[in-house]
Amino acid sequence: MRVPAARRRAFALVVTAFVASLTTSAGARAIELRLGDDPISDPLTGAAIFGFDPVAYFTRNQAVTGSENHRVYFAGKVWHFESEANRAAFLAEPQSYLPVFGGYDPAAIAAGFAVAGSPELFLILDERIYLFRKPESREAFLRDPAIREAAARNWPQVKRDLVP
Repeated sequence: MRVPAARRRAFALVVTAFVASLTTSAGARAIELRLGDDPISDPLTGAAIFGFDPVAYFTRNQAVTGSENHRVYFAGKVWHFESEANRAAFLAEPQSYLPVFGGYDPAAIAAGFAVAGSPELFLILDERIYLFRKPESREAFLRDPAIREAAARNWPQVKRDLVP
């Protein structure tokens, strides 16, 4: 079966537009994240931050499970959102909603190792989201600013030691 020339040209135009969209600022941010912090994810589903909505931390100050009906593939992970509005907010400025240290517990990083934080145990500080493994880690982080400094200092080495 022969495809008409007009249909082939239309298909080529759609493919060209899609490839061009990959070079937009959103595409550049995705590449930048791939080279940066790989966010924690569910080992069974691959959902970033275990399927929790990263925007809801800011809009509702709650850990909210996202829906598969509102998802996006970004930086090698599937991100789930509570609503289409949250999905759109994330796509407009994803770096604003990504957990610091990829979602690993800052107290553990300060001690020199990586432990995945729990999406349900979070803290918003300086308009950034931090995830913690246990309440004691979050409390220590809040009490002692040296933990934040040590985590920032140790993160490059801890990140290199992570098993891909």
